[in-house]
Amino acid sequence: MEHEKVKLPKGICAYLDRLLIEHPGFKAQYPFVAVGVLREKRSEPSADELQNELAAYVNLKGDNQWKLIDALRYGYESEPEPLYYVRFIQNNSHSFLNSSESDGLEISDNEETEYIKTKFTMPEILAIDPRYKAFAVPVEEVDGND
Repeated sequence: MEHEKVKLPKGICAYLDRLLIEHPGFKAQYPFVAVGVLREKRSEPSADELQNELAAYVNLKGDNQWKLIDALRYGYESEPEPLYYVRFIQNNSHSFLNSSESDGLEISDNEETEYIKTKFTMPEILAIDPRYKAFAVPVEEVDGND
């Protein structure tokens, strides 16, 4: 029986990648033991941002430790980053940030095409202008209202 790779947050994947490079035998340990080691690490105060992200992830809910066990057993990959529209005026269908190679940035509708980008990840929004974060709306929230 073939198992799918477990989808984990990007930061958790980065921490596991680093951990597996620093300690090549870590994954070879029985997965329950490996996750036990990770659980111990979560209680240690750390200056390591990725380790703190793992601690928060494991503390979030009990199912996450089982996801980590499965990730170590079957492999893992990053979850896709959430997408956002940048919407400047509520209830106005022509108030979304659009980006295209030919026209640059403009305000228009939220119809994404091959040439016009209307859905952005949070890092993309922050790279355009950090002030736009205040206008970021999850894609599902807008598309679910149609």
